[in-house]
Amino acid sequence: MRKATFNLFLLFVFLMPLCLLAQAPQPSDSICPIPLYTGSFYSSGIPEGQQAPDFTVFNSNGQSFNLASTLQLGKPVLLINGSLTCPVFRNKIATINQIQAQYGSAISTVVVLTVEAHPTSISPYFGYVNITGQNQQEGILFPQPQTYGQRLRLSDTLQQRYSISVPVFVDLPCNAWWSTYGPAPNNAYLIKPNGEVFSKHGWFDRAPDRIFCDIDSLLGSTSGLCQPAQGPGVFQANVLNSNSYGLLGSTLFNYVDLINTGFVPVEILIMTLEEQLPDTSWQTAYCADICYSPGVDSIVVWLAANDTLHFSLDFFTGSSPAMGKSKIGFRNQQDVQNKFSFWLEASTFSSGFSAWSTTETTMQIKAGSAWPLKANEQVRGVFDLQGRCLPKQGYSPEIPGFYVLHTNFGRQRIWVKE
Repeated sequence: MRKATFNLFLLFVFLMPLCLLAQAPQPSDSICPIPLYTGSFYSSGIPEGQQAPDFTVFNSNGQSFNLASTLQLGKPVLLINGSLTCPVFRNKIATINQIQAQYGSAISTVVVLTVEAHPTSISPYFGYVNITGQNQQEGILFPQPQTYGQRLRLSDTLQQRYSISVPVFVDLPCNAWWSTYGPAPNNAYLIKPNGEVFSKHGWFDRAPDRIFCDIDSLLGSTSGLCQPAQGPGVFQANVLNSNSYGLLGSTLFNYVDLINTGFVPVEILIMTLEEQLPDTSWQTAYCADICYSPGVDSIVVWLAANDTLHFSLDFFTGSSPAMGKSKIGFRNQQDVQNKFSFWLEASTFSSGFSAWSTTETTMQIKAGSAWPLKANEQVRGVFDLQGRCLPKQGYSPEIPGFYVLHTNFGRQRIWVKE
């Protein structure tokens, strides 16, 4: 009994206070200025082996989460940082739910929503507006909150649109948690019951960090979810749209799906093999497992068995009509014969079809009509000329204009009439 009391005393000594509030901030409280951060998400925050600072955050119902009080329950705590506009975080929701289903009685898992990673205003990680193609597709288009109440409403929106089985809390108006445990858009901490950081992920569950292996190691359990890679694996690459068209100065998106067709993970090298941009006002950037800054011309991603990775090449265009293109290669790191390469193009000419293949046909269809598909033909995507994937795949768009229909038989230019 005396030893348990002493250990509890040590817990409170080492859990340094970060921000302890008796009650939640007011919804009208202004969000403090958010500095630009372009450093490493692996070196920021609290290192492994150090004590986690104590903190208190609240949810939109005014309920609080306090780290020290939760650790008193004698279970590890998993803290996951996220935001509504971070597609990497949203793509990990299934993993978060799997953790809760597997380890819910053994660890306490919570999400802390912090500054928005890809708002319609300036991104705190890029220094410019970078909303990403996935946000365009899913309609996740929100500015950076200016008040605590706006941040709470984004938390509600997240939980209404996506099913999250763990509690979700919100950082305080002056971003105390983000400033101390970050800055980062989607890092994570697995904390021992004594308050020590057992493992830290600069990006949550991104190889080589594997959250199921970390949890099994800490608990001394064998969940069966920590599986080592065996063999080279195999993947396929399917181009969803190789051309995009838009206004001067817009961001255009071209998509490729990488599909692991095997039963073991695949390590894929993605690199720019050749690039032809009209001038220095044009830039390209990758969005894959995470979104990268312009200038990054090669990355390595880890694709789990039977999983699909949505890759996009984002063209940041200039102020004069022009066309640019990049040849992107995808290669299995353990099997050099398993590789693909494609030219992806973007145009801001007034006639966006000038760069398109002459073999493509144009089909006319009435707005809101079902696609006249052939036997065994399946829709893979419907895109506008900026390369944005439209949500309703089974019917033609309601707004007249030119679109692209991509099926397992190929792609066609579509003229949607009133």
